[in-house]
Amino acid sequence: MYGHDSPDLGPALTAAGFTPGWERSVLIAGPLRSEEHNTLATEVPSGAKELPRQGVHNLYAVRGQAERAWEVAVGSPCLHAMPYPEMIADGASDDGDVFIEVLLEDGLVVGVAWMHADEGRPFAVVGGLTRDEADFVRTCTDEWRRSWRGMALLAEADGLLRARLLEAGFTEATTVRSYHWRPPGTPESTRPAQFLDWLHDDGPLWDRFYADFDFKPSMTYRPAITEPSPSAVWNLHSHHRLVLDLPGELDAIVRRGLLAATKPGEFVHWLDWQHNGYRYDPRRVGVPGRPPVPGYGTYPNGDYYLHVTHDLRLGTFGHPWEQTLTVWGTSLLPAVEAELTDLLGEPVRRRG
Repeated sequence: MYGHDSPDLGPALTAAGFTPGWERSVLIAGPLRSEEHNTLATEVPSGAKELPRQGVHNLYAVRGQAERAWEVAVGSPCLHAMPYPEMIADGASDDGDVFIEVLLEDGLVVGVAWMHADEGRPFAVVGGLTRDEADFVRTCTDEWRRSWRGMALLAEADGLLRARLLEAGFTEATTVRSYHWRPPGTPESTRPAQFLDWLHDDGPLWDRFYADFDFKPSMTYRPAITEPSPSAVWNLHSHHRLVLDLPGELDAIVRRGLLAATKPGEFVHWLDWQHNGYRYDPRRVGVPGRPPVPGYGTYPNGDYYLHVTHDLRLGTFGHPWEQTLTVWGTSLLPAVEAELTDLLGEPVRRRG
């Protein structure tokens, strides 16, 4: 509940069974001025042979310290807008949308700070800092502001950390108080949907797809995969009736098919060639109170799009240049074949 919310909201939440929790300030820092962008250099210089041993550096520049950074972040008593374990559990990546800074002493991580940015939003969120020394706070926040030019930073803090952030150029915008409610039953142990970095998280699955399906990505090589059995291939440009929302209808058919073909609790991977993907439970997304179905759908809008189970026993493969959709699997194909044929016409290829 924010300081500018209705004063009736707190009592209403309490009456509904919520318990008031922590309260802290919401702080905003504008982007650095152009002349301030090059005041810091926290990464290892190009060609450096030794890893840094002192000061503040990006975690990417001190490889091998990820586990230590986790221990320091999780063990910190500081309150954070975005707890480190939740950020990692959500599949956040240090490859562009997340910046993790670490404080080194004698080559060992002793402090961690993390920030997350979403494209299209006007600000990045400071997830947390485990230390409140003035130099550490200022160096981290200045580096984030320098890295995300034109983007403001949003932070939550109290106590000395709040004071340090104010000294580092933040301004208090409002306050925020948490209210907590624990429903009966056992909490779910996994997230309904998870972001996957294409290079690190999706890499092993892509490797198996390349090997098992003889995948040959090319604008001219067709077909791009050796289609498994049973499978069928539909031409996305040969639909025999006017379809005002072909991508939407494809998504609806595939979604119903995946619900019927997968096991309860089984995850599906949505893959986008050489881009980040997602892992999601088809039964826990796309319904009220749940995250939307992740990814950009089934229709191959400029790249190869796939829905596959982890064991690759079933899935869909959209070819953007051949303009085809391949569906395979003994449980998935029968679940979608009639609807896809009604939408797109008879398959152009079939196996099994």
